[in-house]
Amino acid sequence: MRDKLGILRLVFTIGAAFVFYAVVMRFDEINILYGHPRAHFIGLMLTALFLAAGLIAVSIRKPPQEQPEHPVDGFVTFVFALMMIAGLMALRGALLYFHSGDYAGHLSYWLEDMRYLSVSEALRTRVGNYNMPYMYILLVISRINFHGLYLIKFASMIFDILLAYFVMKLVALRTDSAHLRMAAFIGALAIPTVVLNAAMWAQSDSIYTAFAVGAVYFALAGKGKFAYIFMGLAISFKLQAIFILPLFFVLALKGKIRLEDAWMFPATFWLTLLPAFIAGMPVVTALSVYLDQFHYYSSLHSNATTIWRLVGGVDNYQFITVGLFLAGTAVTAFLYFIYVHRDRITKTTDYVYIAYLFAVLLPFLLPKMHDRYLFMADVLSLVLFAYNKKRWYVPLVTPYASYNTYAFILTGVVLIDYVYVSLALGVVILLVLKDLVEKLYLQKEVY
Repeated sequence: MRDKLGILRLVFTIGAAFVFYAVVMRFDEINILYGHPRAHFIGLMLTALFLAAGLIAVSIRKPPQEQPEHPVDGFVTFVFALMMIAGLMALRGALLYFHSGDYAGHLSYWLEDMRYLSVSEALRTRVGNYNMPYMYILLVISRINFHGLYLIKFASMIFDILLAYFVMKLVALRTDSAHLRMAAFIGALAIPTVVLNAAMWAQSDSIYTAFAVGAVYFALAGKGKFAYIFMGLAISFKLQAIFILPLFFVLALKGKIRLEDAWMFPATFWLTLLPAFIAGMPVVTALSVYLDQFHYYSSLHSNATTIWRLVGGVDNYQFITVGLFLAGTAVTAFLYFIYVHRDRITKTTDYVYIAYLFAVLLPFLLPKMHDRYLFMADVLSLVLFAYNKKRWYVPLVTPYASYNTYAFILTGVVLIDYVYVSLALGVVILLVLKDLVEKLYLQKEVY
């Protein structure tokens, strides 16, 4: 019976994909296609994303050992899930036409430069200021005779789905409920900043975050080698993945991952650079990308929601050194607190709290932070809520702190003054930290 229901869901999903394609091809009023001469290709790519997400939804079912759900109820729930996935994919499609400043001012020029270079020349030449793994993606896109804007967005949207999958897997460590796992999967796809980052902004934060969240999942699931590999992939795409890196100190301290396997982390990073090295790119050139990014931006913050909003304008350069010391001291103190109370870290929830706090504390306290640097915290706030539903405000305030900056960058509208949003995020951080201190220091059952 269970197998028959699984086959029924699979067949229904494939049929729904055909319906989805027909719908997006008919209703250009929602701006999905905008009269593009190769609209069918865009429709097929959107349908492929819907089908990929739908197939993941097919796999989210009650474990065999549990009391089976009523066939009708389970199927109705699945149909509603597919409808929500379809809506989220269509929403992304409706944003594809938007030309962001980053695409117009940077990504489009990088693609154009790569089109004039051979593959080997493009691999050994530093065209943009992103690390090489993402430049490999752009190199492939530059070889396709189609509008680069759409292909860049679709590349990132694939990782939206992978990111949602790992969010679902993290939640699955907490519960076997098919409803909650499905809600986590759809909820991750629906986070406003996740939707806007790829589909509207043409950015790639879902790529490194998918690997980082995957690394956390593998570590907590007892698959340490995969955790190291995924963390190496995360940092190879963007340095912002380093925000979650202190968690690996905690995981190693507790024996969740083996230090003997740690070599796989730098090895993975170096392997991602290997094609560029083989093509002739100097090692120093390849490794200097992240250092150059740090020196390129000199302002105290770049449209980010941080504690430094409270000290005035972005030209207060004297606070940059102070900020580096403040963030370093805070993280060191937090790690020392965890080290002292490591024997009381016993639940998966403890690690989820620690992961969220690292992902939000560093971009909140560090200077020179940018508008998108809370992206990983946005995602982990949903995971934290799944583990402790009393903290419903965490996945509301954290993603909004990012969304407020997205609204300004993409539309020029300041919805709420940055100072108030920064204060609200600071309060949320303190409340989450209070939970962890009460659990580890006072030994209270707060979650």
